[in-house]
Amino acid sequence: MRVTNFVLDGTLRSDGASIQEVTRNHFKLTLKPVPQPTMTTAELPADVRRHYPGRQEGWANWVRFEIARNARGNELRLDVEFDAPEEWGRFRSPKEGGVPYPFTSYDPCWSYDGEEWKYISWEDDFVPGRSGTLIFPRFDEDRVLVCTQLPMTVGDAEALLAEWEEHPHVEVHILGESLGGRKLHRVTVTDPQGSVPRSRRWVHHAANQHPGEGVSQWYVAGMVKWFLSDEAAEARSRTIAHFTLMMNPDGVDNGWCRVNAQGIDSNRSFRVAGSDPALQPHEAFIFQRDLESLQRSEAPVTTSWAMHSSPSAKLSPMLVGRGPELRGVLEPDEVFGALLKEHDPRGLINDYREHHRGVTPECFWDGGPHHAWGITTFLVEGGGKGMNKATAIEAGGILMRALTKYYTGERNQAR
Repeated sequence: MRVTNFVLDGTLRSDGASIQEVTRNHFKLTLKPVPQPTMTTAELPADVRRHYPGRQEGWANWVRFEIARNARGNELRLDVEFDAPEEWGRFRSPKEGGVPYPFTSYDPCWSYDGEEWKYISWEDDFVPGRSGTLIFPRFDEDRVLVCTQLPMTVGDAEALLAEWEEHPHVEVHILGESLGGRKLHRVTVTDPQGSVPRSRRWVHHAANQHPGEGVSQWYVAGMVKWFLSDEAAEARSRTIAHFTLMMNPDGVDNGWCRVNAQGIDSNRSFRVAGSDPALQPHEAFIFQRDLESLQRSEAPVTTSWAMHSSPSAKLSPMLVGRGPELRGVLEPDEVFGALLKEHDPRGLINDYREHHRGVTPECFWDGGPHHAWGITTFLVEGGGKGMNKATAIEAGGILMRALTKYYTGERNQAR
């Protein structure tokens, strides 16, 4: 293989990355940092500033590239380096101003066809968030895709949206455009002919915030897939579900792990006082404005799901904020946990629990809607270390199936 066989600016782009040959089949990949904030820390809203690092030079873009040809019959040793400032040389907690999720926290995955993915571990001498070595087995195909976490590309998302839009119970809303000119979507699924009036339907809202957490985007796809199945027909007659595969398609396309083009963490961007284009990153403002419009409608949101995928093996659902229906109207929480177990014979989902810190800060998308409107909010994590596309879709479907069976019947005196 030669350097010319590697594509760093294609479908799996790592913004600003470069590659050089060391010896035969031994290459060094150098990563660049994510975009830096266009607002100074002092200019950030106070609730964001309390939970935001002052510097992001230690946040690397994801390891993402394609070997376009000539991989067959070759092994690959890849040394990955990130030239962060010296003080970022050791992993520190976010409270200490450290790298919250260094790229070395995830075992990268690779694929010949973009469907079936295999994972590969860092060699033991890696330095968290700074450097590491990957040794790939001998390849059987000429083309190879590599990504820090199981990817959903913008093209994948567009293909899913086009497929879903053919279903009579689906509306695809274009809410605006990202700073990079990519369309921002919300998918609504419900049976318009159902016997339950919209004002009495349960309403669920699930959205992915961090662009580098592709597993969570496939979770959302799995939720939609199950909710459009024949099995879910009765649930669609009494439930409205809103889905956003990616709030930050620019980040997805560029390999930015957490931020948008303004350098703001997409999950530190909710504003309880109300959406404001001057005080929020562009895409977060558009999505919060849309969520506010849903809250003013005849069918406001019952539950809000912030979809993420941290480096663990299973989907992990956590209750963050308890809305009125969970304070006496529905069955106890244990019922939801039992439903998840009942529909999860392969053990893809961790035990359901409350978030260990309780309600998260106002600017987090998993806690912000609860602070703003008192509704039930959930955080989904996990699966970023070993989850494949098929299992991520399956896990998302299990989550949606259990959710609609827990929120049974009609929305009633909960409001």
